[in-house]
Amino acid sequence: MSTRRTLSVAALLVAGALVAGCEQYDGNSTTTVAVPPRETFAPVAALLESHCGTLDCHGSPARNLRIYGVNGLRANGNSVTGSPDTTEEEVDRTYESLVSVDPEHLGAVFAESGRDPERWLVIRKSRGTELHTGGTPLPAGEPGDRCLTGWIAGGTDGGVCTEDDFGPKPRAGETW
Repeated sequence: MSTRRTLSVAALLVAGALVAGCEQYDGNSTTTVAVPPRETFAPVAALLESHCGTLDCHGSPARNLRIYGVNGLRANGNSVTGSPDTTEEEVDRTYESLVSVDPEHLGAVFAESGRDPERWLVIRKSRGTELHTGGTPLPAGEPGDRCLTGWIAGGTDGGVCTEDDFGPKPRAGETW
């Protein structure tokens, strides 16, 4: 068999394998993933807002993970950074954004009561075990990390979140 013909046959075999491996999406398929509840999320939202929610970080509309609140991105186009305080709508939007990041792994960690939380991309990035431009905002084992991992483990009080987890917040008119 000539080299040209051999290459043509190989190309056809590869193309056939690719077509056979593809499924056509019919628009009706859905996958349901259980994630931690919104009802216990408010303390976690406050933690994320204080550590990651500034305009130069995840408080930017240019980010895949968007954190809404008083120090960054506002849900209401009439509100400005710094005032008024974070709204329930902003907590809702932060929740929706967060649980949309790598939901399959988040659901698996939640279903297993928090076992091996580093399966979830957000934990790996926040702990610095995966490259994160923002460094390591929530080091493993520290209060902020325990707050987030407690929530994804199904903690009914937002995990183990306390005001101490949130760190300093700029006051109205201040920038970080």
